[in-house]
Amino acid sequence: MVTAKRGFSLAFILPALSILFILISICPVHAAVTYSVEQEWVQVWINNDGSIDIRYNITLTYRSGSPQGIVTVGMPRGGFRIDYVQDVSGNNLDYDDVSSGDYYGIDVTLESPIVLNRPNTFIIYAVVPGMVSTDATNPGNVGMQFFPTTFPDAIGPIESLRVVIILPEGVTSGEVKYPTGMPFDNVFTEGSNLVVYWERKSWPAYQEFRAGVSLPEKYVNLGPNILQFVAIGAAIVAAVGVILIIYVRFGKASYIKPRISIEALGAARGLTSVEAPVVLDLKPVRVLTMVLFGLLLKRVVAVTAVDPLIKLQRLERSADEPSPRLWYYEIDYLGALRPEGGLEETSLAQTYLELRDTVDQKLRGYSRADTANYYRSVVSKAWEQVTQAGTPELKGEAIDQNIEWLLADEGFDEKFRVALPPEIIILPRPNWWWYWHGPHFPPGKAPVPPTSPTQTKPIPGQDFANNIVRGLEKAANGMVKNVQDFTNRLVPAPVAARQQPVRGQSSCVCACAHCACACACVSCACACAHGGGR
Repeated sequence: MVTAKRGFSLAFILPALSILFILISICPVHAAVTYSVEQEWVQVWINNDGSIDIRYNITLTYRSGSPQGIVTVGMPRGGFRIDYVQDVSGNNLDYDDVSSGDYYGIDVTLESPIVLNRPNTFIIYAVVPGMVSTDATNPGNVGMQFFPTTFPDAIGPIESLRVVIILPEGVTSGEVKYPTGMPFDNVFTEGSNLVVYWERKSWPAYQEFRAGVSLPEKYVNLGPNILQFVAIGAAIVAAVGVILIIYVRFGKASYIKPRISIEALGAARGLTSVEAPVVLDLKPVRVLTMVLFGLLLKRVVAVTAVDPLIKLQRLERSADEPSPRLWYYEIDYLGALRPEGGLEETSLAQTYLELRDTVDQKLRGYSRADTANYYRSVVSKAWEQVTQAGTPELKGEAIDQNIEWLLADEGFDEKFRVALPPEIIILPRPNWWWYWHGPHFPPGKAPVPPTSPTQTKPIPGQDFANNIVRGLEKAANGMVKNVQDFTNRLVPAPVAARQQPVRGQSSCVCACAHCACACACVSCACACAHGGGR
């Protein structure tokens, strides 16, 4: 039996449910947006006035839903200034300051259309004032803590997290300290600046990474106190008095024009066989091909196909076999390797840009012309060792020892054929991975590498040279779909005028040299802000 009250409730609920079902059928239901963060690379420059410059390099991939292409990135504190926000091709991106209350950050609008499972790389350059403060636990020091923006709602960890802090000029490794529990992974020098570095793989996207430094206060001017004002005033009065005395006694002094002198440091001699070709102005695809040959030498990858595009296979190592040391550009190159063996061209372009920017940073204070001439002489000496070798065995040994520098010669193909005349017979060695596992033969015709010297078959010098030259050409031609389009990615768009010069962009390079520094518990301003994608 239905009472009047119950009948009234049903009469109200049934129409409401009907309206709800109609609205559900009319209004589309949007799936939740999910995303992953492949890399978060951060460079921080500590300025003499206590401010910092920040350069974020973030790669984010939307995995599901209908994303708007808006990414929130946290900033350390208020008063920050954004110098530019760009994609990997150098195109300027729109951004909005979304700071509110105690939260500081910006919303970056990615270039549309947004495609699921396609990486989006963008770069933010910002200046933040007042980040350095007195280190209360280390008298005579100042310090800074910096926590890169987190992504609490990302799926999975941040695959590659790098933080590099460039200290003011003059700081030495014995003067810098790290926060408790966060020792530096590496300490090295770029130009005249000390650099400290951290790197983590599979870092939890929600977890703060507490990087920081403490250094002597003489390198940073946090502003004079009252005693400094008194001292400055006294110095000015004394200086004026001395000038008046000199003027009265000796009359008007002659004016000497100021002279400015710049000391050139000559050639930068610490570049690798891949960095040097950047100074020698080799084409970007050729430089990337040299990175590939370096990975072949280290038995990290093998070439499995060359037509129409090159394909690579990442090689596994046994548990007792030590992993080779990889340069920063080799790590970045491997990051561009897709699961099916192809290369992701946007990541490949970023690899070259990071390499080029690092070389530019290393050349600060040095003569670029002298550096280029120096490495031309290095390449020339490598060729001399090959051409002057008296026997085929010695020639083969000289080639194997110098192959990376030989590739740095723009006229490599012709010189290689001249260095190996037809009458010379070469016996390729089983451990020449750059030869056996490179793209030197047509598909399906690559020989099986010998397992012992007795299985190696001799080959005429000209055929050997032709195989190497063809391999280099195939690797370069098959690296990207369209060389011109790829080159266009490397030309940055002009950036609007800034209030102060933006620092050179290095690459979070890892120097593989651990530093035993004293521990510091830095009490100072820190950066701690969340980000996310939608």
